[in-house]
Amino acid sequence: MLDHLGADPELRRLPALPVPDADPEVVLGAHQDSHVRRIERAARGGGAWIDPDTYCTDRSYEVALRAAGAAVEGVARVCAGDVGSAFAVVRPPGHHATRDRAMGFCLFNNAAVAARAAQRRHGLSRVAVVDIDVHHGNGTQDVFYDDPSVLYCSLHQWPLYPGTGRRAETGEGAGAGATVNVPLPAGTTGDEWLAAFDEVVAPALRAHAPELIVVSAGYDGHRADPLANLRLDTATYAEVARRLAGIAAETAGGRTVWVLEGGYDLDALSASVAATLRTLGEGRGEHRA
Repeated sequence: MLDHLGADPELRRLPALPVPDADPEVVLGAHQDSHVRRIERAARGGGAWIDPDTYCTDRSYEVALRAAGAAVEGVARVCAGDVGSAFAVVRPPGHHATRDRAMGFCLFNNAAVAARAAQRRHGLSRVAVVDIDVHHGNGTQDVFYDDPSVLYCSLHQWPLYPGTGRRAETGEGAGAGATVNVPLPAGTTGDEWLAAFDEVVAPALRAHAPELIVVSAGYDGHRADPLANLRLDTATYAEVARRLAGIAAETAGGRTVWVLEGGYDLDALSASVAATLRTLGEGRGEHRA
């Protein structure tokens, strides 16, 4: 995918920035200390299966910290006003990692770590996380389920792994109403997906008025992706970026941070990320981290 982006003259002008590892203390904004230590121990022990889908190699702790660090660096750049938007091109993905559990290929929840860093390091009060991956981000929902300051919105195929994300899951305690799930049936087209976004997610975002929108940017809803059955295409993802950038311009000074999640057809993934970057580049500035 990086080769594809680098070969595009229009995208090559975007600065691709090296990033530091996330400080483990920053990761603790979204995870229990016992979870972080468990991943560290598994890596230092030479690797281990964390769950049936998730293997931790001897370098996974280091790489997962770097992925979270890219998301946090994107937040820092955007909050400093260096750019309007940042896109963290990272692996492993993160949105299935809960406060205390790695699962679904995910070790640390990069988007949740980024959202919490925006609050704790940069003083933002209201943040939104919009999850466009075909799978529900159960981990992100878990992190913020009782927190009214972070709106979590997910549009996802249902039923599908991990089995969460019903419309009735709306938060609890002080966070009641701050979780918005839009389960979609197999075969949903791009136009139908966008209509659901306009009907449910866009009003929720405007009501929350976030000072930053973090996007869990999964591209496995593409019609070519082998792991699911939605019918989105590259043009859909460009339009998603346009809509989110527009709402961010209304409430957040245009600030968005995109964090790569799923996407398993490499041609579709590359084309869709490129379309997202071009759309964001129409604004006042964008970084790849």
